[in-house]
Amino acid sequence: MLEQVTTILAALVTRQHPCQMDMGDDEDQEDIGETSEYDWLAVDTALDVVIGLSAALGSQFGELWKVFGKPVMKLASSQEAFERSTAIGVVAECTAHMGSAVTPYTGTLLKLLLHRLTDEDPESRSNAAYATGLLIQHSEDAGTYGPAYPEILHKLEPLLQTERARTLDNAAGCVSRMITAHPDKVPIGDVLPVLAGLLPLKEDFEENAPIYSCIVGLYQAGNSVVQELTPQLVPVFAAVLGEPKEQLEEETRAKLVETVKYIAKQQPALIQGHAVLAAL
Repeated sequence: MLEQVTTILAALVTRQHPCQMDMGDDEDQEDIGETSEYDWLAVDTALDVVIGLSAALGSQFGELWKVFGKPVMKLASSQEAFERSTAIGVVAECTAHMGSAVTPYTGTLLKLLLHRLTDEDPESRSNAAYATGLLIQHSEDAGTYGPAYPEILHKLEPLLQTERARTLDNAAGCVSRMITAHPDKVPIGDVLPVLAGLLPLKEDFEENAPIYSCIVGLYQAGNSVVQELTPQLVPVFAAVLGEPKEQLEEETRAKLVETVKYIAKQQPALIQGHAVLAAL
């Protein structure tokens, strides 16, 4: 059954399924445009199912990426911006679901994502930042992605200065995942103040998990930069621990609450002005 599904999906993604074949040459221009729209709908729907498969199979999806990887990456290099952004989003979601099984594909995916971090399309850049962070989080091939840290940070810099909320959130999440994976490879003294200045996130609350896990980890490691930023971070903690509740997943919330309690013992005056934090 899985083999049949894989075969059909691969045909749809590569536009080789019978339902996508041109049945004649007598279409007028309007029909051609409509056919093109339906053609992408078939591809897009198939890509959604590919993501669903990766969620269902987890690490086992790593084997299926041998089938889907090449056509998805081809779409990620399409002339059409919406095809590129969609395909890069698929790379991100599949990476998240297959976890460390993405490791053998680190080199090819990294090459693609480094290129797309400077894509002319803002949604493609945003998705590339998201995917890059997830690749670093899940891949065990630090020997491949580690040397690319300076280049990634350089390409993320303009994304951290944009006014587009979703792009800011994804870039901030990427930086946080990079710090968590290898704090020694990131100039934390330069990067963390920029990251703190972007908080709290306005749109993509999903990225709060890597961001606050990173910050909590730095407190636990006794990092001096995060300690110095505490007066700036405390109002942020008050904001994300308040309403709306969906800003933080329960696990992230619990970690942050413990950090706030630690700060309260060290610098109680910083906490007293925030009712949400004082009540913890």
